[in-house]
Amino acid sequence: MENIVSDFTMVYQVDRGVHVSKFDQLLQHSGMQKQVLANLLGLDPRTIDNYRKQGRNFPSLEGELLLKITQLFKLGEEVFGGVGAFRDWLDVSSKAFDQRKPMTFLRTSTGAALVQQALLRIAHGYAV
Repeated sequence: MENIVSDFTMVYQVDRGVHVSKFDQLLQHSGMQKQVLANLLGLDPRTIDNYRKQGRNFPSLEGELLLKITQLFKLGEEVFGGVGAFRDWLDVSSKAFDQRKPMTFLRTSTGAALVQQALLRIAHGYAV
């Protein structure tokens, strides 16, 4: 999985188009179920399959969210020492997320930013 180093890089990549292969890479890396990842993007898995068959890229908003979730998985893997531990953290209700699971926040860019902030606080030794 390639490293997205900045917001500028992300904007440029979204402008060029986010190919379905990015979805497949995240799916494999994260260990999430296809339905779960597709739902985070607000898409039906069949729609993603159609993009794949037609060689289409994701629409901008979905592509951007996919790239942000990819970044979060890289950061979460670093913070927790593995993808499995990060996925476990995403599935546990937290006071920092108003007693909701962080995973439920990954459906929007703003929610993904909140999860990123929490991960950075954990990385710097703050309780979340």
